[in-house]
Amino acid sequence: MLQPVRMSKVRAICLKQIAPSVIKLLHNMAVVHLKDAAVPETERAGPLSSYDDISSRLIRIRSMKEALPKGNVAKKKYEFESILSEADGMLSEDDKLRVLLKQKEDVSKEIEVKLAAQRALADIAELSIDFSKLQSESLHFILLKSGADKAAKARAAVSKRKNFALTSAHTQAGASVLLIALPKGEDAKFLEEFGQMMPLPSLSSTPKHEIGQLKSAEKELRVELKAAQEKIAKFSERHYAKLVAIEESLSIEADRAQVSTMFSGSDSLYFIEGWVEKTKVGEVESELQRKFGRRIMVSEAKIDEHHDMPPTLLSNPRAAGPFQFIVEFLSSPQYGEIDPTLLIAFFIPILYALIFGDAIYAIFSFFIATYLIRISKSGSLLNNISKIWQISAIPAFIAGVAFDEWSGFTHQHLLAKFGLQGAFYQAAMHRVSDVQTLMLLVIVVGSIQIGIGFLLGAINEWNHSKKHAYAKLAWLGIEIGGFFSVAVFMFSAFPFLSLAAPILLLVSIGVLIMTEGIIGAFEIPGLASNIMSYIRIAAVGVGGVILAEAVNELLFPKFELTPVGILFFIIGAAVFLAVHMVSCIIAMFESFIHGARLNVVEFFGKFYKGNGLKFSPFTVRRLYTEET
Repeated sequence: MLQPVRMSKVRAICLKQIAPSVIKLLHNMAVVHLKDAAVPETERAGPLSSYDDISSRLIRIRSMKEALPKGNVAKKKYEFESILSEADGMLSEDDKLRVLLKQKEDVSKEIEVKLAAQRALADIAELSIDFSKLQSESLHFILLKSGADKAAKARAAVSKRKNFALTSAHTQAGASVLLIALPKGEDAKFLEEFGQMMPLPSLSSTPKHEIGQLKSAEKELRVELKAAQEKIAKFSERHYAKLVAIEESLSIEADRAQVSTMFSGSDSLYFIEGWVEKTKVGEVESELQRKFGRRIMVSEAKIDEHHDMPPTLLSNPRAAGPFQFIVEFLSSPQYGEIDPTLLIAFFIPILYALIFGDAIYAIFSFFIATYLIRISKSGSLLNNISKIWQISAIPAFIAGVAFDEWSGFTHQHLLAKFGLQGAFYQAAMHRVSDVQTLMLLVIVVGSIQIGIGFLLGAINEWNHSKKHAYAKLAWLGIEIGGFFSVAVFMFSAFPFLSLAAPILLLVSIGVLIMTEGIIGAFEIPGLASNIMSYIRIAAVGVGGVILAEAVNELLFPKFELTPVGILFFIIGAAVFLAVHMVSCIIAMFESFIHGARLNVVEFFGKFYKGNGLKFSPFTVRRLYTEET
């Protein structure tokens, strides 16, 4: 479990004529991670000859599906003997669909034209003038749109002219529209300062009558549009489910036809390479030989450590799934590298508990996490983090009991609030009053975790570079020797190590300089900084305790047996619980983020490389079809 699943490289050589069947079998077996086959004196193969026929139909089928409103899919899965024939049969309906879509599009455009015309006439709708009669050899007509204040000025300016006619109306927006008749040849530019000059529409009657005709035409067009939409909906009802199934089947066939681009080829042969779990190599070989006999040759190929990078498949208990998700979310380990999933499945809850450390908050967080698990999508980031919160609530409750923290109260104080006396147990530590002990505890935890990181780093490097492995062990020796040297000479602890600890420290520094050079020695203070980073656990935890105690001091509701007292008690209790709930949620985020940071930055930095290629077998996922 601390190592990714062992992989083997499998090579198959088959006749080109059976390649579609070989690919289909591998696709359905879903155990082979195909890789680019690099075989000397061969060329990269292209897609299968069927690819163009499949992809062209797939594009048209998708176009049909996207043009339809989403419909229901069949509960029973489709089986297609010949997917190309099924696709051609469906595409024969494409012309009918295009006619319906064209009808809908044309009617929609006509409706938009009618609406645009109505909007254009909206400002002059209240002018009771038949615009078809505005024809004169001696007059010209101007439409002016003005604000309420400028309209009066415009009237005054026009009234100073000798020959004029003027009528006006209000728009829906509160402006005014003026229709002004002036003698031809008279300059109307003076009106521009009073508003916007509008073009004179060409109408056959009054604007209101014209708008009425437009609305009537729009209504008829909407009836036509509804009829077109109903026809399209009926088309979708008849064909949508099968379209989805054909699209899925064509997509699968397209993947199969294109995957051959990863093969090497000669005139008559394909060379196929892929990664298979070591325990399943025999299954793959026997199945291919059973199906194709002499037409295929399958063998296990030697792994080239310099050029081959097998993909990584992690195998952990189901309960560790959320932690494996976090590891893969950050970066999958390289093949042969230690899988840190179970390690962080232990350390994240422990660090979370040391920060969170409140029994009642832990109970709250358990139920909050359970609720978030139920409402979030399975496999999502929130879903997996909520599962980590749920798991971490258990050690957080245990830590809360040990610290005797119950929403900022000790259990004695909490009982006293309800009129009860007595103590059931003695707290192992109170984080506010025992800060020094808490700091020592988190430093010890940090030292242990970082020490494990160095040990794992040595194991990871052992088969690649003994020099780097010795360097990791030297860092482990520096950490152990330095820790106990400080304990002996600064705190008078472990006196029996007063000679061994300094010797281990000096020898380890010497080995580090031999393996990493003098530069390595300059990085030793950084190790102390890494360990001291764990003090953030104490700082954040103590801050949470102080905040909870402040809430209790300021907001704890007081009960008085009067109508007003009961009302204030209910309001106060609601506020008290709400503030504690918010404080709990904030503590959940802080505890997870700080704990995760220590694991990723301080712990992973000592051994973890990542950037592994995730094992992704060539597999088929069918929702609407079945293999014939």
